[in-house]
Amino acid sequence: MVRRFFPAVAACALPLLAAGRGSHAPRSTAKAAPTVTVTETITVTATPTPTSAPAAGSTSATLESAVSPAPVTARARVPQGSVALTEWHDGDATSTCVNVMTVYENRSDTAVISIRQAFCTSYTPKHADGEYPDDVDGPLKTLSQDAGIAPYGTRTLYWEVCAPELASKQNPLPADGTDSFMSEMGAQPRGTTWDWAN
Repeated sequence: MVRRFFPAVAACALPLLAAGRGSHAPRSTAKAAPTVTVTETITVTATPTPTSAPAAGSTSATLESAVSPAPVTARARVPQGSVALTEWHDGDATSTCVNVMTVYENRSDTAVISIRQAFCTSYTPKHADGEYPDDVDGPLKTLSQDAGIAPYGTRTLYWEVCAPELASKQNPLPADGTDSFMSEMGAQPRGTTWDWAN
């Protein structure tokens, strides 16, 4: 059998064929040269990359929300004390109106600028001569006026209390003036309120 090889393969195959011809061909006793592995250590020093500057015209900022505290408001001073109605008197009267004098005492460390006064009106209902019926309560009237009472001060105020609706419920004034009070309305103070000065 004839073996044929391509020229390039033949160059490599001839020595192999010669070595394999016959089992009693002497083997080479020479030891193969040791294999040497060369390891090269390369140290690389990293050079830090400079931080690039921001582009012109661009800014970077952190906005913090600044919450301004609410303004501290001073607590309003609460006046200490009260106002007392210490005295009152009915004055001149007709069948529709009555003048009332009142005295107020400011028992407080704060001035009073106005007074509101409630009055319960009263009248004597129609009656025959020689009869003296009891007074009857009429409508409640509330009036107000500037007072200007200094701290711990006293002030006298005058009120004209009117209730025209009572005229028809009373006897007309007697011509001789006898018992004329029974044809006049009256008023008694009830509730008192006031405003403190700021």
